[in-house]
Amino acid sequence: MESRFTQLARRFSAPSWLYAPQNGDDRNMTRGMIDGFGVGIVEGVRIFIPVLLTRLGADPLSVGLLSSLPAIAGLLLAVPLGMYISKSNNVIPWYAWSRLLLFLSYPLMGVVPLLFDAQTAIIVMVGIAAIATLPQTSLTLVFNVVMGSIIDISRRYQLMSLRWSILGVCNGISVYLAGRYLGSNAPLSAYAIVICVSSLFTVFAFFPARNYEVPPERRDTHAAPVSVRKAFTQIIYYLKTYRNFRLFIICQAVFQAGVAMSMPLYPLHWIRALNADDNAIGLVSMIQSVTLLFGYTLGTYIATRYKGRVGILWVCSIALGSYPLITALVGSMTPLIYVAIVWGIATAGIELVLIDVLLDSCPPGQVTAVMPAYQMVMFTVSLLSPLLATAMARSIGTTIALIVAAAFHFIGAMLFIALKIGRSPAPTPITPATPI
Repeated sequence: MESRFTQLARRFSAPSWLYAPQNGDDRNMTRGMIDGFGVGIVEGVRIFIPVLLTRLGADPLSVGLLSSLPAIAGLLLAVPLGMYISKSNNVIPWYAWSRLLLFLSYPLMGVVPLLFDAQTAIIVMVGIAAIATLPQTSLTLVFNVVMGSIIDISRRYQLMSLRWSILGVCNGISVYLAGRYLGSNAPLSAYAIVICVSSLFTVFAFFPARNYEVPPERRDTHAAPVSVRKAFTQIIYYLKTYRNFRLFIICQAVFQAGVAMSMPLYPLHWIRALNADDNAIGLVSMIQSVTLLFGYTLGTYIATRYKGRVGILWVCSIALGSYPLITALVGSMTPLIYVAIVWGIATAGIELVLIDVLLDSCPPGQVTAVMPAYQMVMFTVSLLSPLLATAMARSIGTTIALIVAAAFHFIGAMLFIALKIGRSPAPTPITPATPI
């Protein structure tokens, strides 16, 4: 006899993998949804940690370290950590435990102000954030590998779209509820309660992720390097040998430089140049979040029904570049309320296809081995681009800085098009690096 849940699922035409999984991929789909639920809630409330630091009287450098420390640690640890991770042909434990340790650092930082005076608490919180960069770097290295191995390539868009949609909804709800609870003059204990309560949802992220199933044929086949020097040698070999991987990294670095430059400039320009109030900023952010969900659905449909991965990449990369350009040129927030729709759809499309293109461009069976090379470039971009953007904002203003950021977007988009990034690569023989 069918359970009540199964009967309801059938009545509402829910996908069969949700109530009657037939194989590991079906079970992974369900786990991915629960995983996204937990991550969305925990990561949503995490944004109040820099707010708490600011409330304690931390200077901009201390607050900025929360964003820059992961990039610095990534540059230093990507290769040695990648070497140790590659010694295992199953990265699922690395993925689950790394994220658990990272998420546990949030409640630790939340309760610190209750135990120490303000200045000591700031130092301890930054110290905890610095230690947490170790599992954070590990998580960054294995995330793409896991997402590419837990589901068949034909269902990859469906998994990522549903997971990110659930994550985005839960993120928005948790931020809204936390903001309502904290208000404008919340005591430090309120921040500790919000951060600690949200961290309880870590279990929804850990246990499903820990149980992801990866069939042997989807696991990497490379041999782990025996030293850091040989790991670097192996990375250089793959960059020289696999043209698709090399070109993708170049294009992605240029494009992401524009994205990373834009992020710190938006709030500065909205407030200083456009005199935006909190209501307008909140409306723009809400529209972006809502259209992200629509963009995931639309992108998945086009990519799977019409095999339009290349078109999505090219169109969305150009469309995303229009947002900082229009932001720089308009004289008020009103037009940006409508342009936010374009931002949301384009961002969703880019996020969906980039992970797919990245995995396809990696040497066959060597994803774990080459991921440190990709992430080191991304860490460098995420570290230097915001510094360049804020330096330009101070010297020549946010308007020109946004135009420069838009230029990086458009140059990256043109490189995607000119180098035909996203087209299915021709089969390449597996030739593992010899110096291991």
